[in-house]
Amino acid sequence: GTYTYSYNNAEGCASVDTLHLTVNHGTHNVETETACESFSWHGTTYTTSGTYTYSYENADGCASVDTLYLIINPTYNIYVYDTVMRDHEYFFDGNAIPTADTGTYVYDFQYSTIEGCDSLVHLSLYVMYNDGISTQIIPSIEVFPNPAQTSLNIKGENIKQLFIYSTDGQLIYSKEDNSTNLIVLDVSQHAAGQYFLKVILADKQTITRKFIINR
Repeated sequence: GTYTYSYNNAEGCASVDTLHLTVNHGTHNVETETACESFSWHGTTYTTSGTYTYSYENADGCASVDTLYLIINPTYNIYVYDTVMRDHEYFFDGNAIPTADTGTYVYDFQYSTIEGCDSLVHLSLYVMYNDGISTQIIPSIEVFPNPAQTSLNIKGENIKQLFIYSTDGQLIYSKEDNSTNLIVLDVSQHAAGQYFLKVILADKQTITRKFIINR
């Protein structure tokens, strides 16, 4: 604005000084972003959710700060091992899988999580003879009962970590540093439906099993 200051000068005469003033201000921009896996902002790539700031001088030379509110959603690579007898119907994620020939077959199913992140489910399906004799080598992890109602048992050696995901990729349970060969989980609080159990062994091998909660 324009400001004046009235006073008497050294000779005792009425005087006025005039100030023409321009006040510049700092800038504060606020952004809210949601991304899958990572997000780049002002030359930095972020991989975790959080609040971030960026300091700079704006065009007027004033100290400024921008704020970023960031949500990072994960993508998933889920591995499922399963077995079926030859010529028996087998459906996975609503898809009919051929079972006319014996052997191990790998199928990839792409899906989008509830947050819109592209993910993959890898199905390794072993088709065996109708006599039920299987020679497929799969890590010995038992998941029972399946379907489950109130509790789910996971039995196997060298289990270090386990995670349960919903079909839309949401992590709903995790357990680490396990020291027993039989884990009993309370699933009574979870809604009925299909879930994926991810087991990580001591040798870092990862096994995923599909199970169902049925009320």
